[in-house]
Amino acid sequence: MKAITIKQPWASLIVHGIKDIENRTWACPKKYLGQRVLIHASAKPDREPYMIFNDSQADAIDNCVMDVCGYYKQTGAIVGSVEIVNCVQNHPSIWADKGVYNWVLANPVLFEKPIPAKGKLSFWEYDKIQEPVSDGDHNVCMCRICVDEEVQVVNMGNYFVCKYCGGRWYK
Repeated sequence: MKAITIKQPWASLIVHGIKDIENRTWACPKKYLGQRVLIHASAKPDREPYMIFNDSQADAIDNCVMDVCGYYKQTGAIVGSVEIVNCVQNHPSIWADKGVYNWVLANPVLFEKPIPAKGKLSFWEYDKIQEPVSDGDHNVCMCRICVDEEVQVVNMGNYFVCKYCGGRWYK
């Protein structure tokens, strides 16, 4: 499964469902739009969070600051996953920087247990998690880590979502 490395606290904000934009100087390749990617927290975090948030961003995380600020210290690990649903410029989100590409993110999943891993620049392959495949009879995610952990999935009506990796498949 594809992964992308992001500095903390941004990685935590994404997987907690707070930050809905990833800012990059390059456009997201079209083949990744609509795809779920793993979020890897880089080994080196960004500056202290209180120094990098503007007023609107600080207000947005106010109610969950303890969750995020405690979790953001997790570095050098895959901390969750998210879907990249669009790539635009000048998005109205409080997280969007002007003059760069704003990757629009949706459906974040925070992993219960971060997976230690060494990151890389750009997109990279993490082969221990694969898109899940259902045999039609079992409600257990079929990705490698989830099978080892025997993680159950959540039945969402017309599809299942793995509680661990966020993978989904349709009935």
